[in-house]
Amino acid sequence: MLEKNTRVHVDQLANYFGVSRSSIRRDLNHLHEDGLLSRTYGGAVALHNGSAEAPFIERQVANFAEKDRIGRAAVKLIDEGDTIFIDGGTTTECMTPYLLERRITVVTYGLNIINQLSCSKSISLIAIGGTLHPHSLTFGGALSLGAMQSYNIRFDKAFIAASGISAVDGITNASLEEVPIKRKAIEAGQCNILLVDSSKIGITRAAYIAPLPDVHRVITGAQASSSQIEAIRTLPMVVDLV
Repeated sequence: MLEKNTRVHVDQLANYFGVSRSSIRRDLNHLHEDGLLSRTYGGAVALHNGSAEAPFIERQVANFAEKDRIGRAAVKLIDEGDTIFIDGGTTTECMTPYLLERRITVVTYGLNIINQLSCSKSISLIAIGGTLHPHSLTFGGALSLGAMQSYNIRFDKAFIAASGISAVDGITNASLEEVPIKRKAIEAGQCNILLVDSSKIGITRAAYIAPLPDVHRVITGAQASSSQIEAIRTLPMVVDLV
């Protein structure tokens, strides 16, 4: 059923198999621990061919209209002269078309972000190099982290991406190698803004980044689970639905 629908709910499975919801929850938890699916609030989602995330090119086109709205909303928060961090990812990439004429400094370790902004004549672009991870198109490893630490830059705004967020489990990621840079950026950000499309709300991934209150604002799609958004809004942060 999960392979066919990609997302299932506890009630749906309980009715289908004629068993209690507690039994379904227990089974889903076991399958999540075995790496066969990803547990979500009230159900589960399929993993892509046993992997935590789909290939980058697939993620670029998934939920694109929503990601574009998120990118536009994020850019409105940037002031001329700002020094900002832009995380790697497909949602943060949607900021780039609206930044090309801005007079700002951008620090990033995302190859896709570098490619999009390198043609701008007004942006001062600082690229964090290192070992390229093809799955995420981000640079990582000791060289990347060392560069972040040696620059010792304070960001006016840090725009962070993640594979999952929840009020209980915080900010999580599918790729472990990106976590040290994300944490360093959050540390250095005076205002941290989390950009995630609605499919990431209520999702918990294996790699823990930070508690949700470490960011000041979340921008996500209006289709996000209302119960999850209500839970997140109990925390000291702003939540924008676009």
